[in-house]
Amino acid sequence: MIQLLEILGKDYESLKDIITRTDFDSETLESFSKAGINAPVSKVKLNQDLYFFNFKIEKYKIVFLRNKICQIDFVGDKNKTLEIIDVLRTIKEFEFRFITKQQVEETEWEIMDDNTEEKGFTEFKRKRFEFDPSSQFDRNNIDKYGVMGFRSDKVNIIIKEEFVESRSFFVFEIYKIPNIEDFN
Repeated sequence: MIQLLEILGKDYESLKDIITRTDFDSETLESFSKAGINAPVSKVKLNQDLYFFNFKIEKYKIVFLRNKICQIDFVGDKNKTLEIIDVLRTIKEFEFRFITKQQVEETEWEIMDDNTEEKGFTEFKRKRFEFDPSSQFDRNNIDKYGVMGFRSDKVNIIIKEEFVESRSFFVFEIYKIPNIEDFN
């Protein structure tokens, strides 16, 4: 049994005994890193079951930055997602925030002009959402949220609902917050 939060941020060398597909090595990962691209490691599987707390993760994707796992994504159905949210909300290290789908739809794009037309960049667009800390999370209407997230000093967890052929599921994107040494 492998705990997701225990391998997040670990380097390839320390995990190579639990990775079942080893068509790359540390040098290959470093060469991708030096070229400025993420290694194509989405087909990596672990030779033991992956768990997020006490929840078994069936389908996941592992992303490396340089030689370390920087992100693990997985999917869950509505019930599993609610159970995971309930557990995360009890952990004091995590700050919980959420944005409704209505907020996402009604928030206008903010245009940021960088005045560098000669470099080929004239403007950027972004959306900025304000979270109201006094708002109450409606567990029974999870479908109304566009984005839900948890943040600690070390980890960001983003939860978004996705649809495929009229069937919905929730995508968990779990990121390690990088340290300066992650880029050396």
